[in-house]
Formats: sequence, C-alpha cells, structure tokens
Amino acid sequence: MRGYNGWSYTPYRPAAEADRSEVPYICRLAPYERTCEVEWLGQGDTFSVYYRERGSFDWKEKIVKAKETVLEGLDSETEYEIRVCDSRHCESRVRLFRTSLVEGRIVNYLHPEDAQYDFSGRYLCSPSLVRLPSGVLLASMDVYGARMPQNLTLLFRSDDNGETWRYVTDLFPCFWGKLFWHQGKLYMLASSNEYGDILIGCSENEGKTWGTPAVIRRGSCNTEEMGNHKAPVPILRSHGRLWTGVEYGTWRKKSFYDSLLSIDENADPMIAENWTLTDYIRADRGWVHANADAAGAIEGNALEAPDGSVVDFLRYGENKALILKADPDDPEKRMEFVCFAEFPMAHTKFEIQRTEEGVYLAVGNPLPGRTVLSLYQSKDLDKWDKVCDIINHQEYGIKEVGFQYPVFLIEGDELLILSRTAWNRAHSFHDSNYTTFHRVKLSGEMQGLQ
Repeated sequence: MRGYNGWSYTPYRPAAEADRSEVPYICRLAPYERTCEVEWLGQGDTFSVYYRERGSFDWKEKIVKAKETVLEGLDSETEYEIRVCDSRHCESRVRLFRTSLVEGRIVNYLHPEDAQYDFSGRYLCSPSLVRLPSGVLLASMDVYGARMPQNLTLLFRSDDNGETWRYVTDLFPCFWGKLFWHQGKLYMLASSNEYGDILIGCSENEGKTWGTPAVIRRGSCNTEEMGNHKAPVPILRSHGRLWTGVEYGTWRKKSFYDSLLSIDENADPMIAENWTLTDYIRADRGWVHANADAAGAIEGNALEAPDGSVVDFLRYGENKALILKADPDDPEKRMEFVCFAEFPMAHTKFEIQRTEEGVYLAVGNPLPGRTVLSLYQSKDLDKWDKVCDIINHQEYGIKEVGFQYPVFLIEGDELLILSRTAWNRAHSFHDSNYTTFHRVKLSGEMQGLQ
C-alpha cells in the first residue's frame, strides 16, 4: 500500500479490509414503508441484488445494470438483509434495514445492528447541509457510538432539491463536521474525532475529492480527557470575519469552556495561523440565574445581535440559554457575560439563523424530549414565540424517538431542514438510525414577522 495524504475515500476501508477493495460496497440505504432505495460501489456491467426477510432462508434476486435500484413490494415494519454480487461473483457485506413509514425524505439509514462502520460507530449524527452555487444540495453526517472511535463522515448530494439523494464520498478522520461555501470553494470544518483536533478541509469539485486537511488546534482525542468540542453550528459572517462556536471540555468531567473561532473573511482558511480563538470562558456559577449543577454551555450559535454586536447563544439547560458577547476588534479577547435568556429549546442542540428582515428563526426540541421538532421566532433574542411544530410524535415515549440536532437553510418562503432522526426501533432516541430531509413552507405561518 502507498501513502495517502488526502481526506476523502470512496469508500474508506480499514487497512485490514484492503483485500476487499474490489468487491461491491453498499454505500446508501433508504427504507420506506414498502420500498428500499439501495446504492452501491462496484465493478462490472451487471449486479445481482439479493434480499430476504431477516432470519429466513430464501433470498430474492433482482438483476440490475446500474449501481442503484429500488426494491419494491416489501412488507411494512419488517427487518431485511441485503447483499450485492457482481458478475465476477464478488459479494458485498450483508447489510440490514427495517421498513417503515418515515417523515420526510431519507438521506441515509443505518440499522443499529449493522456492523459495516464499526471502525467508527453504529449511529448517524451531526447533520450538516449546504446549497452550492450550482444548485446542488450537499448533506453530511458522521457515524458515532459510545466508546467507539467516532471518526467517519459520509457525504451525499441531491440534484433535485432534496427529493433524491446519492452518495458522494467518505471523509476520514472527520467528526462533528460543518459544510460551508466560501471564496468560491467548499469547506468542511470538523474534528478528527470526539474531543480531537479541529480540522478544516477544502474541495474544489463539489465535495467529490478533498485535499489534506489543515489542523487548526490539537485536541486530546480521548473521551476521558478534556479536548475540543464542537457541533455543526452556524458560521456567521459579521464585521469582516467568519465566526463559529467551539468549546473545550468533556462530558466525562462535566466541564466545558466556551469560545468563538473566527477568521478574516479575506484570509486563506487552510492556513491554521489565520484562525483566532477567543480566550476560553466557563459559565460562572456566580452569574445571575446560573445553574450550580451545570457542566457548562455547549453548541453555541454565533449571531449578530440587534445592536450589531457578535454574540454566542449557547445551550445551557432546561429553558435557559447563555449569551456571551465577543469583541470584533479584538477576536482573541475573552467573551463577556450578557445574560441567561429564557429559551424553550435549550436542553438539547438547536440552530438559530437571522432572516434578511432581521427576525431570528430557531429550530429545535421543546421540553420534555425530542419527539417534537418546532420552529420559534424572535426579534430580539429575548422573547421567543412558537410558530409551528414541524414534526410532532408525542404519542411515542421520549426515550424511543428523536428528531434532533437540526440544521437548516432559509430559501425564500421555505426552510430546508436536515434532522438526526431516531425512529422505527432505533437503539434509543439518542442513538439515531436516520438522517432525514424536510421542507417547511413559511408563508401563512409567520404572520407579523416583517
């Protein structure tokens, strides 16, 4: 094997599987109520797709020439096994899926007992979504699992506004990634793994291939020790800079410190020295309305406040968000405490963006769990009004189902939303088995926003 200094693989295979590099590889599954979309990589003119109910003896065969197909006539609420064989009789790994009615469009699915990505994890997380100038939508997600390596990100694209999705590539190592378009190129800002190095990579062909990522800041790369923590939170353009929230800490030690990472908008993002971090600050238990038991604040949204200042709006606890203020003239200066804001979705990750009219839109989960995904609005980051429920499945227990960690784009009178979704017998509400895409019409829902 030769050395390789890129970041993208189609697909990434652990070194021990090098001898399987020529066999078919199932790269996408999307099971609906009675169908399943299947996509694979491989060589040859024809392929046999074999599938059967899990545990049965008889395989059904479908012969196709393309490297994708839709299995039809499946039974609802049923577990299946699937494998792909090429004309040389080389076979893929057996994958698993379960049929069900599903909200939205499925970008990707991973059965909680499917071991294909065990070198990284078993659940889909950290959705990120970007619209490219060509009109293409790109979606990313990582593959995680408690006490697993957590180092793989999967990329998919849609050429028809989210109706259908196709595999693009794997990024490795890449975790907690945020896609964004800047200076005529596509970038991914990520970690190498949980609490790992902060990385940034660049693609000049809409995500198909990526060069060597730059390391912005080293981390512990260990879940037991404090290191870099981030999420696919928004990237703000304000005061001639790009800003985004990052933290330093670990859940194991129940301690997090907050910072904003920024760069001059004219500087090269691939040069680590061009990036700046505000000095870390930890939520002080002496601040008014602080929670003495809180580990700190995480997953902050960099925002421009109504007065034009740059703030970090962070998840802190039940109905309470922390707002910190940065100094755009001194981007290394420690942020200052502003206040704790009453916020109905602060117990889990949310996303906030500002419309051209100056209204803040927030998508997230109101208490008590993640069975409901809602849209809220505010004019001042202080008072938040509910607009609508985007998804509501309160009929399920809060430990079973989750539509969570949303990211969204504002496009005219629509929101385009990507969700980390636990549904249809996921391992738990937290250990999600889908990444799903949703569209929400704003017209008629947002009276009085202007």
